[in-house]
Amino acid sequence: MDIRKLRHIVTLGQERHFGLAADRLGLTQSALTRSIQATEAELGLRLFDRGRDGVYPTRAGEALLVDAVPLLRQMEMLERNMALLSDRGAGEVRCGFGPLAAALALEVMLSHAARDHAALRVRTTLGHAGELLTRLREGELDFAVLAHVLVEDQPDLSFRRLGQTRLGALVRRDHPLAGRTVSEEDITAFPIIGGTGGGPAYQPTISCDNFEIAGSVTLASDAIWITAEALADDRYALVHGLPVAQPLELVVASLARRTLSIQALLLIDLIVAALRRRHA
Repeated sequence: MDIRKLRHIVTLGQERHFGLAADRLGLTQSALTRSIQATEAELGLRLFDRGRDGVYPTRAGEALLVDAVPLLRQMEMLERNMALLSDRGAGEVRCGFGPLAAALALEVMLSHAARDHAALRVRTTLGHAGELLTRLREGELDFAVLAHVLVEDQPDLSFRRLGQTRLGALVRRDHPLAGRTVSEEDITAFPIIGGTGGGPAYQPTISCDNFEIAGSVTLASDAIWITAEALADDRYALVHGLPVAQPLELVVASLARRTLSIQALLLIDLIVAALRRRHA
C-alpha cells in the first residue's frame, strides 16, 4: 500500500461518501472506487461497507484508520519539510522576542540568518509576554522567546527550554557600589533601571526596554541596572547581595497543535547557540 492509496482511504473515511471524497482528492468517483477496491484486494480485507446513505468503515477499516490518520499526517509533514529543504532554506519565519531575550540572542540569530540563509525571510516582533502570546494564538507568530517566569504552562501552548541566564545588578566600574556586597537598604539612594515587564523582586525608578539606552544611562550615571549578567562587558561591575541575582529560564513558546517548520527550528538552534556563546 502506497501513500497515495492511504490518502484515499483516510479521505473516504472522513467524508463517508465516494463523491465528496473524490471531489476533495481531485479524482473521478470511479477512479477512487478502483483505488479502494485495489487496496481491499491487496490486503484481503473489506475496509468499507457501501449503502444508500453513505459509506462506513468496517472493523478492519476502523482499525486501519486509527493508524493511518497519524501516519498520513507525519508523511505530509515529512513531504513539506523535504520540500522546504530542497528550497535551500527559503520561506518565512515570524518570531517574537521579549526584551531580555532580544538583547541576549536576537542580533546573533539574525546575523547568522543573513549570512548563511539569505533566502530565508525572518519577521521579528518585540513585545511583552502577554502581547506575544496573543499574537502567537492568533497565528501571527510561529514562536516566541520569553522568560519562563513571565508565562504559565498552558495546555494550548508548548514550551521548549532554551537555557538559563542569570539576573544581576550592573553598575559602571567606578560606581560607589561596584563589586560590593550590599543590602537592599544600601541601594535606596540610587536610581534603579529595569524593564517594564519586570517581576515583583524589584521596582525600577526608570523603566526602559531598550537595552542599548539602559546600558548607556547606567554608564553615564549612578543608576543600578537590573538585567542579565551576561550582558556585562568590562565597562560594568556587579553589585552583589541583592535578591534579583537569580537564574532565569528562557523558553520558546509555540502552539501545541502546530509543528514548527525546519526554518523555525533552524532559528531556534541559532538562539540556543547565541545563549551558549553569551555564557561561555
